[in-house]
Amino acid sequence: MDFETEEQQIEAIKKWWKENSNMIIGGIAVGVSAIFGWQYYQGQSIVHTENASVLYEQVIVNLENPAVVNEQMARVNELQAEYSDTPYAGLGSLLLSKQQMASGEFVKAQQQLEWLASNAQQDEVKYLAKIRLARLLSNQQQIDKAMAILNESFPDSFKAMVYELKGDVLILKGDMSQAKSAYQQALSTSASPGRWLQQKIDDIGLPESKITTVKSEPSA
Repeated sequence: MDFETEEQQIEAIKKWWKENSNMIIGGIAVGVSAIFGWQYYQGQSIVHTENASVLYEQVIVNLENPAVVNEQMARVNELQAEYSDTPYAGLGSLLLSKQQMASGEFVKAQQQLEWLASNAQQDEVKYLAKIRLARLLSNQQQIDKAMAILNESFPDSFKAMVYELKGDVLILKGDMSQAKSAYQQALSTSASPGRWLQQKIDDIGLPESKITTVKSEPSA
């Protein structure tokens, strides 16, 4: 299934984990039951996942409260250190990095996204982090680093977002021809293109002085 926005990706990740977490935990437990014993391992796995869930919920509850941002950072750091085998570490880092970007803490946001790109257990979280990292780098005029990320291999469900962002970065680089090609690829791989995509393609056909400021779909 293709997704057109980061919000859809995140909701799909949450839904997938909710539907499959018990099966995953059970499958892992079966594999080690001969060594540790089913009952003990099942109990420990459930407690481990529940503890991660509690930390993640605390991050969500305080997401809009700048007075406790240090506490949020501590909780996310704990998720990364102790619960990186659960999806809550990745989701917590995504939420925190979004808050950091919104408050202008770009260096800290970049660190969160780089951790995710290297350590996230779920591929969906990892690829989403790479897209956000490329966007952040391009906004910081680190064009070559952003393009290096976008030129990596991505699953089909991410390609429309990748091509559109690649077009945005190429616009910043001044390469209008390649930007238009990237936007057209985004259009051809998108099941329901964002409302700005066709406008971006049309604008490239205008004199450079009339090209509309690049607009991106809101991030999650």
